Amino acid sequence: SSATLPLASRPHCPVSLSIMALARSFRRCTNKVPDVFMQFGLEQQFRFVSHPGIMVVSKLLEMKTIVRMRANFTQDNIERMKAFDPDLARKAQIAYDHKLPIHFQQLELIEESLPRLLEEKAQLETLREDVAQIPAGGPYELPPNADTSAVRPHPDQTDLEGTWQMLAEAKYPGKLEAVMKDPKLLDSNLAKYKKDE
Repeated sequence: SSATLPLASRPHCPVSLSIMALARSFRRCTNKVPDVFMQFGLEQQFRFVSHPGIMVVSKLLEMKTIVRMRANFTQDNIERMKAFDPDLARKAQIAYDHKLPIHFQQLELIEESLPRLLEEKAQLETLREDVAQIPAGGPYELPPNADTSAVRPHPDQTDLEGTWQMLAEAKYPGKLEAVMKDPKLLDSNLAKYKKDE
């Protein structure tokens, strides 16, 4: 009779079903994620096998509108920079002191951009905390009160702050707008540069 069987082995017992489900889920968690077979290129095909998570991250890194490479300096990096560019090392020290990951073009103008970069860092930390609290299964949306006003580059931004054009506009004011209106200026500037070499 079922009265003499241990609780977990009784047929149709909720406890035995939950134990079985737990055991199966543990078994699934220990299984390795299968590698995927990838191919890049059309004419010169390059095939390899990799973990799907690595493929997702590498694809995101290739999307320049989503991800922008940024450096995290160490004190050793900065000391080595001093040997060949003391001004760059000074700017890298500013980024290091404020624990800012920074793109090399932003590093050139870090003193002017520092307040915005610090605000961007604070906003991104808040967003990371909010996103980490989203339960598994979603909905995966930013909270309605999410503030991204200092984050650059941004899809809807109207200024050059944080974009690849920012440094060009700072170094050569007005040139970017002139080239955008007349692309032939770019060709003439490149030809002039080649003659100067």
